Amino acid sequence: MERSRDLIAGQLTLDYFMRKAAEGWKLAAVEWVRDSDTLADTGPLKTSTEPEETPYGLRVSEDGAHLEQNPLEITVLKLILEKIVREKRVTEIANELNDEGFRTRRGGAWTPSTVFDLLPRLIEVGPRLLKLPDWQQRRTPRSAPN
Repeated sequence: MERSRDLIAGQLTLDYFMRKAAEGWKLAAVEWVRDSDTLADTGPLKTSTEPEETPYGLRVSEDGAHLEQNPLEITVLKLILEKIVREKRVTEIANELNDEGFRTRRGGAWTPSTVFDLLPRLIEVGPRLLKLPDWQQRRTPRSAPN
């Protein structure tokens, strides 16, 4: 079996493949290269077999076809939102969640870091939480302006 390795500068064209096939060659491999010093390190590639974590406040439905609200996690998000509105620090929020018996998704105690990690998700779902009827009951009455 004869092998040939062609170094190609520029664009690879259909004409190139047609010419090689006419000469009796069969495509056996493709090799890609790039200049690593000109590109930022993109880190390790994630494979499609790695499961994505379900966003906090949601769970996979019983039929496995869609996501639905997770009532317990929605309650936690509402509590965190309420405590943020009341200007509580993340340390206080974590302590209060633990005191009220709530646990993280993995069953651990709440820490300032786990509360802080939920802030992007809270920003994402916050507008919807604020529109829920029970949020109106949670609101702190504002004092009348002087």
